[in-house]
Amino acid sequence: MKFFRQLFICLSLFFSLVSEAGHDDRLKIVFFGDSITALWPTVDSVFAQRVPELLANQGINCEPIIAGVGGSHSGTLADNDFAKVAHARDRFETDVLNRHPDVVVIGFGTNDAYIDGDDPNGQSRIALEKFEANLKFMITALQDRGILVILRTPCPFAFPEERMYQDRRLYDYVKMVRGLSEQYNTGLSDNYKLFKDYASKHNAYANLFPDGVHPNDEGHALIAKSVAEEILRHININTID
Repeated sequence: MKFFRQLFICLSLFFSLVSEAGHDDRLKIVFFGDSITALWPTVDSVFAQRVPELLANQGINCEPIIAGVGGSHSGTLADNDFAKVAHARDRFETDVLNRHPDVVVIGFGTNDAYIDGDDPNGQSRIALEKFEANLKFMITALQDRGILVILRTPCPFAFPEERMYQDRRLYDYVKMVRGLSEQYNTGLSDNYKLFKDYASKHNAYANLFPDGVHPNDEGHALIAKSVAEEILRHININTID
């Protein structure tokens, strides 16, 4: 069943990339997520703004749609209203399905995992089981329509050590995203690993997160390369040098 679903998605993408007279052959990509996906005042170009150029260098023209909302988690406002914004399940139809994309890059978890208060054992804003259900809902809805899904794991936090319990909780959500990517055979941009690997080469990654949460331009460039490579890998084009 998984093989036929993936074949259906690959064929859908193939036909979307074939130029036909009178038709727009651009790959329509929705970047769906939280404030790390959204435009950010201290960042010149977020990753979603960088991906089109990376794809264009490989001969793929795309139409990017940035659907990131600061404070957004994977559920609904009724699930947790700490941030009074439209959350993923509130806006999934309008921001994603109604755009009829070829590819959707999904990045949630930072706000889901977050513990409000100072108790390291406190509740996350969205429980892990609910987070899993929300992602499954989105993945299956998209794959049933022949849309390529690229999951992004949350970026790690870069807090002082006394607050890094937030990062330890976040890692449970990272592992959930990885597991769902394997289960549903989606693309995976493992941003958590990306920055941890950066730290192993540069001794730390905190310099990429000025406020401990949001990447700077250098961080967004790393994410963009990872996302673009996953898109290219799934449409059988060589990765970026």
